[in-house]
Amino acid sequence: MKVYTMPVGTMGTNCYIVADGEASVVIDPGFQAEKLEAFLREKGLHPEYILLTHGHYDHIGAVRALREAFGCKLAVGRRDLEMLADRRKSLAIMRGMTDEDYLLTPDLLLGEGDAVTAGPMRFEVIDTPGHTAGGVSYKCGDLLFTGDTLFAGDIGRIDLYGGDYPSMLASLKKLAALPGDYRVLPGHGPESTLERERRHNPYMSGAAHDGLY
Repeated sequence: MKVYTMPVGTMGTNCYIVADGEASVVIDPGFQAEKLEAFLREKGLHPEYILLTHGHYDHIGAVRALREAFGCKLAVGRRDLEMLADRRKSLAIMRGMTDEDYLLTPDLLLGEGDAVTAGPMRFEVIDTPGHTAGGVSYKCGDLLFTGDTLFAGDIGRIDLYGGDYPSMLASLKKLAALPGDYRVLPGHGPESTLERERRHNPYMSGAAHDGLY
């Protein structure tokens, strides 16, 4: 299994392309659809799914173009469905983005315990609200895609639409409690490991003691 990390757009959103043999998925294609499509074609990949960790504009802007190019199915946490139907809730309008690329109809609505399979890859869904109401993380082998819930040494904002302090606290506890170690692949910034975050991320250690700093 190979993971390609492609930061896109001015927000530096991490778009991930995960491939195993002929099977592939794209996670959080926020911007620069032409760049992503060219890379996929260069690698001979035809993604089956686009998986969203949440519905903010900087994670969805290239979805429409990639669906048109490859016919892939779109999956999102069910409680973030409203964000794909409302450019105010996705924050697209706040950034002056009013085109149809930010209005999307998903094929799959996901929740805790669901899984998306592409070839030999199985992406298990973990509900991780807090940054948004329907935020999810994906676990595949030793990979953990955490979106804007958990960053290297930090966490996502909780003051935007759908953000919630108690939910973020519960999500961090849930991730910290996963057995073993994982390669943490966040929505922005460098990757980390779950063990490193357990030990050194003040927000995750704070969550373990029922409070964020």
